[in-house]
Amino acid sequence: MTTQKELIEHLQKSFEPDDLLAVAIWQTDDVLTRAKERNMKITSEQAEGIIRQIDHRQDATLGISWDTIDCYLDDL
Repeated sequence: MTTQKELIEHLQKSFEPDDLLAVAIWQTDDVLTRAKERNMKITSEQAEGIIRQIDHRQDATLGISWDTIDCYLDDL
């Protein structure tokens, strides 16, 4: 998993300031919000665990979506 600080350092080392990039950033608040929308109560630690799993197991062909988060929430 990448922290904001690590991501910024990576971007600064790897790209020029005017390079165009396509990015999607998901965070624990997204998982917590989605759980609330689905009437699920989860802890911040559980949300962090889901983000870690998603980051570790992500499939570049499928990407990360709300459906991905839903699957991990269903597995809790």
